[in-house]
Formats: sequence, C-alpha cells, structure tokens
Amino acid sequence: MRLFFFLILLTSALFSSNLSTLYKYYEKQEYDKGCSYGMKYYKKNRSNEKYLTLYGLSCLETDNIDRISKPMLRLNKSKASRENASYFATILLQKQLLKQALLDAKPLGNLRLPKTDFILSKIFRLFVQKKYQLSDEVYSFEEENIKYQLYLDDKDKMIIDSYQNGKFTKRYRYK
Repeated sequence: MRLFFFLILLTSALFSSNLSTLYKYYEKQEYDKGCSYGMKYYKKNRSNEKYLTLYGLSCLETDNIDRISKPMLRLNKSKASRENASYFATILLQKQLLKQALLDAKPLGNLRLPKTDFILSKIFRLFVQKKYQLSDEVYSFEEENIKYQLYLDDKDKMIIDSYQNGKFTKRYRYK
C-alpha cells in the first residue's frame, strides 16, 4: 500500500515538474526551448490542460505554429481550455487560408474569422480587407506605424517581415 502511494506521489511530482519547467521557459520568454520541451514531454502530459496550453502558447511565440495542433485537439475539458483550442484553431486556419491564397491565387472574399492579436491574424485580416500594396509578389501592409511585408520564399515558406519606423524588427517564417 505504501508503495502505491509513493508511486502516485512520484508520478504527480513528475507531472508538476514538467509543468513547472515549461512555465519557467515561458516566463523567461524562452519560447523555443518551451516549445521543444513541450513536444518532448507531450505524451507524459497529454491529459494536463495547463501543460498543453503552455506548450501551445510557447509554440505560437516561435515559428512552430504547426505544433499547436496536437495540444489543440486535447484541450476540451474546461471552458478556458476550449477557448484556447479555438484560439489555436483560428490561427492555424488563417495560416492555411493565407498560404493557399498566396500559392494558388485563391481569393479569400469576405471571410470573417475571430480576431486575435497574433501577427498572422493581423496580416490575414488586412489581406482579406485588401489593405495592401502588391509589388513583385510582395504584399505590403501598414498598421499603427508598423509596416509588414508578406511573401513566399523559394521553398514556399510564408514570410512576414515587420518594420517599425523604417527599421527591420522581426521575421516570421511559417511552413
């Protein structure tokens, strides 16, 4: 009987240890490490919705947003988890539709999807509203003193470059 309780205690310590480590990476804004760590210990923590949420959020902050599909599918037990799953799904759908529009010249018409503050959502919204300048297959957008450029690289990765006051600030790459 003592062995049983010891095993339960050890197992719960392992789960909380993984969550604690993932939280530390997120708190320190070490999103790449958090995303990799989240993926590495995913199987052990696939029932822990806090872990899955942090894993998904860490991957969102990197160029690894395709990895959010795994935790997204398991976030369904609580209202907050379902909202996080919908948030992840919205961003994945926007990415897919935007890439289809760029690769296949597929018009997006008047699509209306939930609004988020995520960079891909901003670009998607501006693209659907046709608030861009197109030159040499580069879409340029401007919003609140920030300029964005959207294009495909030679490997068909979707690239978003961000500029503030004319200076390059960040590049986002999506498969």
